[in-house]
Amino acid sequence: MKIIPSSQVGRLIPDGASVLLTGITLGGYAEEAFLQIERSFLDCGHPRDLTLYWQASVGDMATKGLSHICHEGLLAKGVGGHINGCGKVMTEFCRDNKAAIYNWPQGVCVAMLHAIAAKTPGVVTKIGLKTFMDPRYGGGRMNAAATEDLIDLVTLRGEEWLLYKAPKKIDVTLIRGTVADERGNIAMTKEGYKLGQLAAAEAARATGGIVICQVERIVKSGTLHPRLVEVPGVLVDYVYVAQPEYHWQTAASQFNPVFAGDYKVPLESIPPVKFDIKKVMARRAAMELREGYIVNLGIGTPEYISAVASEEGCSALFTLSTEAGNIGGVPTVGNDFGCCWNGEAMIETAGIFDMYDGGSLDAGCLGFLEVGPNGDLNSSKKEGLGIGVGGFMNIAGGAKHVVFISSFTAGKPEYQLGNGELHIIRDGTKKKFIRQIAQISFSAEVALDQGKDITYVTERAVFKLTPQGLMLTEIAPGIDLQRDILDQMEFTPLLSDEIKPTPAEIFFETWGGLKAHMTKE
Repeated sequence: MKIIPSSQVGRLIPDGASVLLTGITLGGYAEEAFLQIERSFLDCGHPRDLTLYWQASVGDMATKGLSHICHEGLLAKGVGGHINGCGKVMTEFCRDNKAAIYNWPQGVCVAMLHAIAAKTPGVVTKIGLKTFMDPRYGGGRMNAAATEDLIDLVTLRGEEWLLYKAPKKIDVTLIRGTVADERGNIAMTKEGYKLGQLAAAEAARATGGIVICQVERIVKSGTLHPRLVEVPGVLVDYVYVAQPEYHWQTAASQFNPVFAGDYKVPLESIPPVKFDIKKVMARRAAMELREGYIVNLGIGTPEYISAVASEEGCSALFTLSTEAGNIGGVPTVGNDFGCCWNGEAMIETAGIFDMYDGGSLDAGCLGFLEVGPNGDLNSSKKEGLGIGVGGFMNIAGGAKHVVFISSFTAGKPEYQLGNGELHIIRDGTKKKFIRQIAQISFSAEVALDQGKDITYVTERAVFKLTPQGLMLTEIAPGIDLQRDILDQMEFTPLLSDEIKPTPAEIFFETWGGLKAHMTKE
């Protein structure tokens, strides 16, 4: 193992290299390495024509993260779990066909680290069947420049599966830890999650590549307790010490010891969320959960459920988890996504996706962009821009009960909220319940075949998935069925024989009723 300055990283990466990285937001991500790769390319034109593999949203939705790699000629091909979460620059880079961009489910991207390390053909799974991952519906291609067939439809034991094909070579793996000793052993004591750095290093080593690791500091050999070592030095080729400004725990926090599991905080110190339409939707979605559930919350409005449960004193009634591998406690939101307050366990992200794919997840609460008449759903393409699915497909595919959450319309609707009622002052300019969705991120047919319980929660109405299509089951107090619901849809849903009013209690600023819903039979 060699200790190098970060300025040498760009020189270690050959033109045309396949580069593997880890990271969620800015956590676990070797930010300074990618800054140096960018500088090297802009200064001398090398390295160039890189292929990049990543698992999740990497960046701060602005200038950090994978934005560094988005230069025409620098990035030739990208395969990742999320696009939009890597920032506007990456999203527009994809839209403008400046590189061939492919999207795979986050759980598949994580499992792929192990597949490459073990030299298997790839990841075989049912996740993504009859969605845009399926080669019959697009094969995960996110733009016109993406022309390769990276996913095969295969038949095993008389059933359809998808084979996400493993790359044959990883030339460079870029990972991050907290501390390295003089022999290259890596500990991750300040990280907020375990992102598969070991498997990523093994993937490079198995295929003849090198491993470069960013750390905060280097300590004397023998200093690190063996149990703290996440990546052994025998797998690490180069280590550099990062500048503090390029070594943030998340995209919002340089370091919070609670996220690393060092301390617990009183739940009362977690900031409450304001009373608005998102909080109302989160309350209604939380009513679908039951005591003892294992739950995952998606990005956006679903994130509010953890804060609502905390305010309601119900956090201990069920167990929340994150795609990053945190279990228990209260998941963080926004640019701190993936960590948690007062977590009980921090496991490898591959382990959490095994739990999800294997059916241990009782409920997943996820956002959406568009819904079709049969219940198919788009969460991955918006106004022509490829967003990507992240962990969405694994969560929706593994959970027994899926609760989709979003506003009924898009385009800045205005509401009057309170006193037990909801009134639409000005509706959104774009319908979400439409005849033809832009991309299939969730297959209603597959969900029904698997016997899943699927609920669609909006601020004004609740729907259930049935074999006959989408059924309206609930209307918020103050909402007019024809004006506020049916006229704002491109299709007419099935109407339940017993359409119920959404409980008025959730439309008051103070609630206090979640526990009664969660503990009922």
